Amino acid sequence: MEKELTVLVNTSDSFEDCWEPFFTLFKRYWPNCPFPIVLNTELKGFEFDGLNISCSKVAEGETRRLTWSECLARCLDKIDTPYILYFQEDYFLEEPVKEEYIHEFLNEMREGRADVIRLMELGGSGPWQPTENKLLWRVAKSSRYLLGLQAGLWRKSTMQSHIRLHENPWQFEIFGSFRARRKNDIILCVNRDLFTQPGAAVLPYRATGVVAGKWQKHIVEPLFAAHGLTVDFAKRGFYDPAVKKKKANIIKRIMGRMRSLY
Repeated sequence: MEKELTVLVNTSDSFEDCWEPFFTLFKRYWPNCPFPIVLNTELKGFEFDGLNISCSKVAEGETRRLTWSECLARCLDKIDTPYILYFQEDYFLEEPVKEEYIHEFLNEMREGRADVIRLMELGGSGPWQPTENKLLWRVAKSSRYLLGLQAGLWRKSTMQSHIRLHENPWQFEIFGSFRARRKNDIILCVNRDLFTQPGAAVLPYRATGVVAGKWQKHIVEPLFAAHGLTVDFAKRGFYDPAVKKKKANIIKRIMGRMRSLY
């Protein structure tokens, strides 16, 4: 099975300060991960003792900054397994991973009963429909977030089919969900009635450690302190929801939306 699945940790070089705490917690709570790990970097390398990590370095030789989607697409091209387990660098594990479910859910995909299985299902992501497997729900096509970038299992070809090279993560989720309603992908998620109970999460983390490029203080400060992790929070700063992010030019926003419709 380890030849079928790759753990993809999607990141960028500007988030390098997340890598040490991410993999410290990853190793603690999934010490015997049997799958290869790819850290999707632009130019930088990274190693962590005891973990089988390779860095994609997708921007080597480039003279321009690649978009988020270009980096993801190039990384997927380098992965030779048919399935991926998608993480981002700020999904900081807090409890042991329940690997047995990953194997069980991967078998669902192998048998053609799913193309995506979301392992972290947030409250606003529904509606959902039951499936024959009581552990899994189907995400309704009417869901605003039919596609989501929280941790989950993906058929690699399915993720590749949804990428548009100009998009950022927000556009991938919003406009990708719009496009996904025209496709026949089977998008499932864990049964929230079962897996949101205390101690029940397959991949136990809180969404998410970084928002808009800033640390989520209430998540990272107590978590890192409890694990003896020293991070210079001042370099990135803490997220303040009262500070509004500057919006792109209206013409660029309209053009971006038009490009994302197909």
